[in-house]
Amino acid sequence: MRDFGKPIASRFLKIYNNSNEHPRKTTSFNLVRSVGILYDATEDTSVEAVNQVSEKLNRSGKEVFSLGFVDKKKIPENRIPDAKNDFYCQKDLHWYKLPYKDRILRFSNEPFDYLLNVYTADQLPMVGVSALSRANCRLGTFHRKFTACFDFMLHGLENKSTADLLEAYLLYMNKIKNE
Repeated sequence: MRDFGKPIASRFLKIYNNSNEHPRKTTSFNLVRSVGILYDATEDTSVEAVNQVSEKLNRSGKEVFSLGFVDKKKIPENRIPDAKNDFYCQKDLHWYKLPYKDRILRFSNEPFDYLLNVYTADQLPMVGVSALSRANCRLGTFHRKFTACFDFMLHGLENKSTADLLEAYLLYMNKIKNE
């Protein structure tokens, strides 16, 4: 009975992808102006890793916005949203595990040069945000069921920590060259 919502969520993901006709493109790292980071913010270590990478990217002249999903009924008091960092939780989800559009609309409508999807499991609350994203390029780990929700997928990163995933994404972003 727990998986009853997955087919419905998959159908909505297809609808989201089909309605999201934003043109996709890659950008050389030195020309990147904005980066979005979508991640699992349930653990403190993940939040710390995202904050460290955000500071690093800010120092190199990139504007960074993050959206963290807290897999709890309410957002803990130590997760304080601000203009560039936001959080959502289980109460912000439909019964079929996709987020309410109005809750994540500001983040999903932002035209990031890159959206870094920093999670490895089939996490519908975050895949739904990626499907709606207006980012130019959506990076993520390989998910056979959700290939339409990403533009660039890395294989072999299953069970990696948030810090390791961010490091891998930054490495690939630095290797992408557009002349």
